[in-house]
Amino acid sequence: MNTARFSSARKLRRALYAVGFASACSVFGVLGCRSGRATADDCARILDKIVELELHERGFRDPVLLQRKRDELRRRLGSELDECEGKSMRAGAIGCVEHATTTEEISHQCLR
Repeated sequence: MNTARFSSARKLRRALYAVGFASACSVFGVLGCRSGRATADDCARILDKIVELELHERGFRDPVLLQRKRDELRRRLGSELDECEGKSMRAGAIGCVEHATTTEEISHQCLR
């Protein structure tokens, strides 16, 4: 078993589930907290960024490997991606994900 593979999958699952909990403020109707619902594209962008950062943190810079890993995780985590779609997201979450420099930043700052 490749623990690195499972580490990426675990982090992605946590991030995708966090999307559902990220906008608790929207439940209470606080102005400016909610930007809407996560689209399939939003969820895929979160996955792509996590994979990119994970590989970068491990020293891999090959764009072919990056795309292969993205495709692999999209297949493996298809049900989690489907569950992510439609979840509430706070304003600026996707922008935060795009500018994140670590996976921890995504899960602890962008999607909370």
